[in-house]
Amino acid sequence: MNIDNIPMDLQSDLQKHPTVVTRSLVPLDNSVKGSRLFGFYSTFIMFVGRMFGSGIFATPGLVMKNANGFYTIYMLLWLIGAGIAYTGLLLYLELGSYLPVNGATKVFLEYIYPNPAYMTTVVFSVFTILFSFSSTNALVFGEYIRYSFALPSDEISNRNIACLLIVCSTLLHIFSKRCGLIAQNVLGTLKLGLIVFIILVCSYALLLPESVSHLQNQFSKEDFRIPELKEIQWMYYSAAVLKCIQSFGGWTTCHIFQNEIRNPIETLSKAGPLALGTIFLLYSMLNLTYLKLLPKDEFFNSDQLVGALLFGRIFGSTLGSRLMSSIIALSSATNVIIVVYTDSIMNQEIFKEGFLPFSNILCSNYPFGTPCGGLIIHCIASCAIMYIPKRRIYDTIISVQYYPNQLFHALLCLGLLFKVRRRFGNIRAPIRAPTVCIYICLFGSLSVVLSPFLAQHFRFTLASYAALSVGFFYWLIAFRLLPFFCHFEYRSLLAEKNDGLIYRYFVRDYGTNIQTESSPCI
Repeated sequence: MNIDNIPMDLQSDLQKHPTVVTRSLVPLDNSVKGSRLFGFYSTFIMFVGRMFGSGIFATPGLVMKNANGFYTIYMLLWLIGAGIAYTGLLLYLELGSYLPVNGATKVFLEYIYPNPAYMTTVVFSVFTILFSFSSTNALVFGEYIRYSFALPSDEISNRNIACLLIVCSTLLHIFSKRCGLIAQNVLGTLKLGLIVFIILVCSYALLLPESVSHLQNQFSKEDFRIPELKEIQWMYYSAAVLKCIQSFGGWTTCHIFQNEIRNPIETLSKAGPLALGTIFLLYSMLNLTYLKLLPKDEFFNSDQLVGALLFGRIFGSTLGSRLMSSIIALSSATNVIIVVYTDSIMNQEIFKEGFLPFSNILCSNYPFGTPCGGLIIHCIASCAIMYIPKRRIYDTIISVQYYPNQLFHALLCLGLLFKVRRRFGNIRAPIRAPTVCIYICLFGSLSVVLSPFLAQHFRFTLASYAALSVGFFYWLIAFRLLPFFCHFEYRSLLAEKNDGLIYRYFVRDYGTNIQTESSPCI
């Protein structure tokens, strides 16, 4: 895809309506028959199931540490995270209505930034293959499921349980796409019930007086004072906001598989904001309940078990800490099942580009009509990352995985504002985001991207850029150095599999002869 290419049907439409045309830039992709299985409810469930995972139960203690114990800063960080998520959703709704096909960020970036040829696609794709994994929620599942059975904390056992969950989720999606969808809908519906239950519990804790609820109020005016600027640890701002964004993470999920959604533009425009509003209400009430019921020191040192501590206070240690930990583990497991599916779709879109080894095989839906190659690659990456022998692995995974996404979002904001809208001034997207919201998203993303450098606390930031550089050097070698020194040019050709799936492959043109067989770029 290229922003400079205007499809013939769009040119014809512009000639008929020379003022303003409301439509997409590309048609829907219906090449694979019978693939649109997701309606409004399934899409809403995917949004909710992906957003409501382990983050709100596992990261508040870490965010509180980054806020240096100030409740006002703590709540402000969550509001910033929610604001970036909402404006980011609006950004993706507009871009997704311009380009209603599978791929989300990958498709948007390569459409807006087509030059140098293939660089954007390769850099984003290699990073995605290496760092899109479901390890974070799987690790929390392992920790909470052991906590619910009163087993001692054991990092190796947690990792083994997390790995088993990812493998089982992968096998479920490999053998049947429809069974995977049914499992997601069932677990997502249970998660909706859990959301309603938690909101009612939080209302009970927040609204009823202590004499009725018998829950001790831990609020104090000192905790809610506004700190002076010198008391704020700006070096941790980026890490804290990233954790909050990760907890809302999932608002890009359904744009990854628009080819699987019936009437994707209309469905996403309704399901996305409704899901994000539901999650924002839930998180706001949970955060206030954390602050009201948990002593400050206990909250500050809770790390990833703050959810279990809260429900232990409300329901007692046995019913609260054990049963609710099991429910939280179920929520994390649901999130893993969804992430395994969506990331496998993204992996398949990458393999369809043809520049990675074995892409022709890995992009196939054979033999079960599911993206087996994408699923297997995701499973291997997710399990491998958990066994890196480093402490504080959860924090590291979040930082390296989510920081580059804010860079991508900033690039998309700039591209939408100054390239797409200007290039197609008389074409209005079916879903139009308010311009001020795009600027807010841009400012929020840039603040996360730049703050580590301003605070001179950028170790995880350098790790993220190192991850991106892998894709850049792959592109440099494959598309620049090899063709230059070996005296050939790549020709990109399209092919179609038996089920209608269209994929790309490369052949080398040496001038006098052209390879007839496809080959990876390296």
